[in-house]
Amino acid sequence: MKRARASPFAFAALACAALAGTAAMARDVPDFKVGMSTPADPVRNGVYVWIQAFASVFEREGGQVRIFANSSLGGEKERMDQLAIGRLEVNETGGDELARLSTLFHASLEPFIIDSYDQWDALLEQTPFVAEVNRELADDDLMLLDYAYTGEMAGLFTRRTPVHRIAELRPLRLRILSASDLNLLAAWGVRGVQVAWEEVAQALQTGMVDGYLNPPIVAAMFGHGNVLDYFTDLRIGPSARLIVVSRRWYEGLDAAGRELFDRAVRSGRAANRAWRRKAGAGERAAVEKIGIEWIEPSPAAREEWRALNSRIAPTRWDTPAAVAHFHELVETARRAHP
Repeated sequence: MKRARASPFAFAALACAALAGTAAMARDVPDFKVGMSTPADPVRNGVYVWIQAFASVFEREGGQVRIFANSSLGGEKERMDQLAIGRLEVNETGGDELARLSTLFHASLEPFIIDSYDQWDALLEQTPFVAEVNRELADDDLMLLDYAYTGEMAGLFTRRTPVHRIAELRPLRLRILSASDLNLLAAWGVRGVQVAWEEVAQALQTGMVDGYLNPPIVAAMFGHGNVLDYFTDLRIGPSARLIVVSRRWYEGLDAAGRELFDRAVRSGRAANRAWRRKAGAGERAAVEKIGIEWIEPSPAAREEWRALNSRIAPTRWDTPAAVAHFHELVETARRAHP
């Protein structure tokens, strides 16, 4: 009995089918854009660390992720508008853009509520905080994915005057930028002066302002060691940017695409948290290296600041129910990480 010989055309057909299958798989991996306001710096920018790890999950599967850094797609509002109408798929943004859309998210901006990043991660991972914020964002076709940490928690930089307690801050003037900054300082009984970031060093030198609020790494990054003398580690709140996705685009992905996307989010978070732990360990040394003294306020002194939260003027986005619920979620996070 003769053995049948396979036609070379059959092998060609099989090869073409295999290539077509590979191409189809590649096409199933979503191609999309990511907007950023910050630079593509994998060493100093924790946001880019998050986005780079996130994007690499898709790129390993044959997808293309185009990252637009340094506000090249527009400012905060412009990028969020693009996201809402589906012209941009993923974006990093500040809290102001979401605070107007979610009363629960707005409540989370209250200072001195979370004491550590472990507690904040417990809030994100072990409570329904993100899911409930996203229910409020649904009408705007947005979804909050994660907080990309940018350094240690925010504190107070001052020139000439060391600040251990709130009373020592009241004679000073601090740089502000937004209305929320002004409301916070008004609650503290401290004067604020609006100064563009590019003019901060000169404002400190001339005495127009005596300090500013920021994460500790900021002074080292911008070379402010010659115009600042002290950093008070208040741990006001997380230093982070928000990663947001177009809900309509995400929900349009097939099951495999969503699974890949969710895996990419976990990869971004893991890389960012590892970066923060490493970068955070050196932030105090970096601040002290440029001649700024690090001050650790006592728990009692920090509680004095926290007690002034009740004086912060409410906005039209404040609701007592959202604030109370956020505090309940925080208590859950605190029990997980005292």
